[in-house]
Amino acid sequence: MLKSNKLKLTVLVMVMGISSLMYGQNSSSTSSPYSRFGFGTLSGSSFGRGDGMGGIGIGINNSFQINPANPASYTAVDSLTFLMQFGLDGKFTHSATTTASNNRNNVNFNHMTFLFPATRWWAVSFGLIPYASKGYTITATDGTSTLQSSSSFSGDGTLSKVYIGNAFNLGKHLTFGVNSYFIFGKLSDETYIYFPNDADAYDYLKQVDLSAHGFGFTGGVQYKIETTKENRLTLGATIDPKVDISSTYTIHEERALFRNSSTTSAIIDTIQHVESNEHGLQIPLSYGAGFSYNIKNKIVFGADAYYQKWKETKFLGQQVDFMTNSSRYSAGLEVCPNQYSIRSYWERTQYRLGGFYENSYLMLNGTQLKNYGVTFGLGLQLGRSRTTLNISGEIGKLGTTDNNLIRETYTKLTVFLLLHDRWFYKSKFD
Repeated sequence: MLKSNKLKLTVLVMVMGISSLMYGQNSSSTSSPYSRFGFGTLSGSSFGRGDGMGGIGIGINNSFQINPANPASYTAVDSLTFLMQFGLDGKFTHSATTTASNNRNNVNFNHMTFLFPATRWWAVSFGLIPYASKGYTITATDGTSTLQSSSSFSGDGTLSKVYIGNAFNLGKHLTFGVNSYFIFGKLSDETYIYFPNDADAYDYLKQVDLSAHGFGFTGGVQYKIETTKENRLTLGATIDPKVDISSTYTIHEERALFRNSSTTSAIIDTIQHVESNEHGLQIPLSYGAGFSYNIKNKIVFGADAYYQKWKETKFLGQQVDFMTNSSRYSAGLEVCPNQYSIRSYWERTQYRLGGFYENSYLMLNGTQLKNYGVTFGLGLQLGRSRTTLNISGEIGKLGTTDNNLIRETYTKLTVFLLLHDRWFYKSKFD
């Protein structure tokens, strides 16, 4: 009876999660004005416990973690374990320029992933994770009362990844893994400029729509070294080859006279109309390296470095000046006083702390945007099971008020539930 209820719960969570994520394709998980450019706001590849440790994952090898950041990590799961993880995130952002500021909130169903062993030397993971998102509305008024222009910029859409990963033990110390993924989704942008006090002035409209649906892969390796009987060093590396994602896009520009008039037919002049599937979406060559050190299953610390060659990619058929090479450096720590304690719940709790510094892929007004912050989190076991509620917080800054840019100061909270179940194990009691 207990197993039946657990199965029903798992199926229910899967249906709810997938429905929420598919619904998210028609909405947006960001409201950042910087999502106006390129792919929008990019998502990280670390979830759950990694979020509280600065976002590290390349060198992490843990049997109770689904870690898509490095597919080689999947073989850490033991031969009787099935893992499922899904999560929510909420973000509060304060945006400021030298003259104005505002506040925004976003709450989203984040991802759903699964992991199970196929054999003692082969493990499989699959799931649905975010890749990028647009979501912004910007309005501005310029000029005098007699010659005034009003501008509106808006955009929305989401790109997601469906992936399936396979990892293999190549001996006692070396593991190798590959994530094959399918990116899909739509991104849309619109720019509208008009002159409310001049009926004889042309207004301007530009619409950009992109639809993507293509394949790629991520490769990863990890090498484990037993430094002492109870301590372990893990070294990891990943690579994503540059790939063209099948996509179609439309760019439409026009100017119009009397567009908003109720008595006169609008005079529309099409400036350009482009429909193409050439280099609409390119994923850059990306690579990273990291390590973690495990001390007596009580302390884990590690660091990652990750690089992406965005400057060498094309977006909507051409290379653009605002995309540049990016880099990210992360470090984190986890402490669990005694994971086997039967007297104290808080001794079994995992405590996490980390930080990161990122040179983003956006170069605006001659300035490469920086993103940096600190993270913290808890891993809370539910009852006596291995099922864990991971709660993580992040406090960070993106951008600057220099050179007519925007500084975003944000607080982010993520809640991930990692469901743990035993497969192929027959209990003595029913």
